[in-house]
Amino acid sequence: MPAMKMAETEVVTRVAIEQTLSRPLAPIPAGLRSAFHDHQNQHARRFLLWVNLLGQAAFLSYALADWLIVPDIAQLSLLMRTLYTLLVFGLTQACFRWCRDIRLLDLLLPACILVAAMLWFWLLARSASPAVTTYQYAALIFIVLANLCVQVHFLPALLMSMLISAVIVAGVHHLVAGQDQALLVFCLVYLPVLFFSLFISFSATLDRRRAFLHSLLDAMTRTDLAQANSKLQTLAHTDPLTGISNRRQFDLIAEREVARARRQRESICVLMLDVDFFKRVNDRYGHDAGDRVLCALASTARRMLREPDLLARFGGEEFIVLLPETGPGDAMRLAERMRLAVQAERLHEALPASRRI
Repeated sequence: MPAMKMAETEVVTRVAIEQTLSRPLAPIPAGLRSAFHDHQNQHARRFLLWVNLLGQAAFLSYALADWLIVPDIAQLSLLMRTLYTLLVFGLTQACFRWCRDIRLLDLLLPACILVAAMLWFWLLARSASPAVTTYQYAALIFIVLANLCVQVHFLPALLMSMLISAVIVAGVHHLVAGQDQALLVFCLVYLPVLFFSLFISFSATLDRRRAFLHSLLDAMTRTDLAQANSKLQTLAHTDPLTGISNRRQFDLIAEREVARARRQRESICVLMLDVDFFKRVNDRYGHDAGDRVLCALASTARRMLREPDLLARFGGEEFIVLLPETGPGDAMRLAERMRLAVQAERLHEALPASRRI
């Protein structure tokens, strides 16, 4: 799972996530919000940095348009745009270096655009050029960029859009100097752009929520498959009665250990354990009693072994022990200790008391 906190997602079940996805707005459950923000911080952080830098470059580049359209304020425009761009560039670098809250980074560009819109209309109000009333339509770029850059939450972005729109409408109202028809025409052009960009912003944030929830489901599915495969591997290599390795597992490990011992010129030994007269036990006391004897023998033998040693059930009442890095003398002494330990366990006590000899 995508950079998410698994400890938090454990409290949210697959069913809860699927129910959330079935809802139109796909709200992030409370237990997953921190993980969602971490996920967005990992996947949207670089995009937000670049869109902030591109927005700053675009704002500075409009100094050329000011020089062509409103030349009477060109020098002032270049000065103010340069100072503001440098200030915002420094702020952006600091925020993306030190701030880990993706919600604040998501609103950084809209907040800078809000101030930029104020600055731009302040500049236009100082121009005597007749082209101002036409040039003011370039304010559309402010609301488009502010809405299209949002990645995480829509409602804070909506609030910023309303503030930016208020600044733009107020600025246009001031520029047209009470010409209600000019203001109406601007609003007729501006409102569809506003609603369209808000719709794109809403769709983008909704898609990111859904993508995050789907990534959780995918991670849960992979985890379930891994656990199922692990259980199957365990079942395939474990004797179901005694819980120790089966012959298949012994063959796999023995082949690897023998090859390693040959390469490193080390000794390796194998012990065979066989229960005497085990058929008589099954015939007299039943297979359940015989199974208890085998389990008790396996448990006793396993306690005698080291970490690298391998105990496996080889056949019905036969066991085999693989002893890496062990010489014949040590193997013989271990075999004797195991025999004495099994003898001391008095395995006949595992048999039904009413049917012991």
